[in-house]
Amino acid sequence: MLRQPKLIARDWLAVGGGHELYIAQYGNSDGIPLLYLHGGPGAGCSIDELNLFDLSVYQVIMMDQRGAGRSRPRGGLEHNQLSNLLTDIEQVRQWLGIAKWALAGGSFGATLALLYAGLYPNRVTKQVLWGAFVPSPESIQWLYGQQGAARLFPSEYLSFSVAAAPGNQLHRLFSCYRDGFENTSANIRQDFVRRWLNWEVALAYPGCESFDDNVILSQALASIELYYVTNNYFGAFEQLSDTVMDIEAETLIIQGEFDWVCPSGVVHTFLQDKVNHQIKVMEVNGGYHALADVKMANAIMSAIREMAQKIDKGICIR
Repeated sequence: MLRQPKLIARDWLAVGGGHELYIAQYGNSDGIPLLYLHGGPGAGCSIDELNLFDLSVYQVIMMDQRGAGRSRPRGGLEHNQLSNLLTDIEQVRQWLGIAKWALAGGSFGATLALLYAGLYPNRVTKQVLWGAFVPSPESIQWLYGQQGAARLFPSEYLSFSVAAAPGNQLHRLFSCYRDGFENTSANIRQDFVRRWLNWEVALAYPGCESFDDNVILSQALASIELYYVTNNYFGAFEQLSDTVMDIEAETLIIQGEFDWVCPSGVVHTFLQDKVNHQIKVMEVNGGYHALADVKMANAIMSAIREMAQKIDKGICIR
């Protein structure tokens, strides 16, 4: 774990709809501005993730998205949609007075980065992304249906789906989890949260111990993830399909060979008919989805170091 990273500032920014985003800045206040986008959706930022960056070079902005981490209200679903997350990013940039910034993020954070870079191409210098999630119907079926990752991890999927009504319909599974998350019994709520997140961990880093974290943060994460998937990520796939070719920033997407959350083949298939020479995909042999995987972490850190060397700081500073 990184010890005592240099904190520049921490704030809560009101962005409307009753939401306040927690924003913490670390590293070099005169360095390359970089926004870190966490996954989930709903995971929040972890100080451990600062290990990815050379804080003598970067000014790292860690923003907890709506309802996530230390943002308020924790777990809030009202006024929490994809369009809100994207406008929040731009509002944070304007609030900080940054002309252009680099982006970094994984999983759903990579999804947000691609969308933002397509919507605001003149605001992003370069970006390093990993474990990119393509929010297509096929990806949802792969993650939660019986014919996808469930075939690779049958016992783990049984534990994940055992509480749900029988049948191969995702709406039954999601409805069961929604009822579980909202149950009046704290023990039942925690059991459903544990099952939901243990399935995710099983795919992200096979063999890893069960998810064990702050109960309140875990419930917020699971609840927001369920909310987004049951709403088909609020049209994220369609919007990504429309905007990915508008990205002007040099973009590196790093995918693990054994990423069972966001298989690399899905990313390649998505991009094959969307020609954008700014986007490169690199596969890490033996790599998984989680940053806990040393192979993935090393590849990401190397790419982020290389990105700093390429960026002309003169075009990034306020």
